[in-house]
Amino acid sequence: MGAKILVVDDAKFSRNMIKKALKNGGYEDIIEAASAAEALEAFKSGSPDLVMLDITLPDRNDLSLLQELLQIRPDARIIMVSALGQDLIIADALKIGARDFITKPFVEQDMLAVVMSVLFDE
Repeated sequence: MGAKILVVDDAKFSRNMIKKALKNGGYEDIIEAASAAEALEAFKSGSPDLVMLDITLPDRNDLSLLQELLQIRPDARIIMVSALGQDLIIADALKIGARDFITKPFVEQDMLAVVMSVLFDE
């Protein structure tokens, strides 16, 4: 599948789990970022089709990066990924413009279903 996906998570283990699941789903063009600063640079230079964004990063631990990415590109397809299964954060992220939310740990097939839904939902 030709989609370029940016995976943003400060934990290398989490990035690797997400990358493995994506590769198992046929996605090969994967960019990684471990911080908000790296994510912004990769988002601006790489023009990903989808961003999988962790809420808690070393340089930001709120929804401000989501807001900033959507200011740069309002049509960006962003899935929030977090171990925080808090309803308020999920609701806020969706109100701001996230397309969906995945809670870690995830079931690979469920995550891939969300990715496909967000990528191919016009």
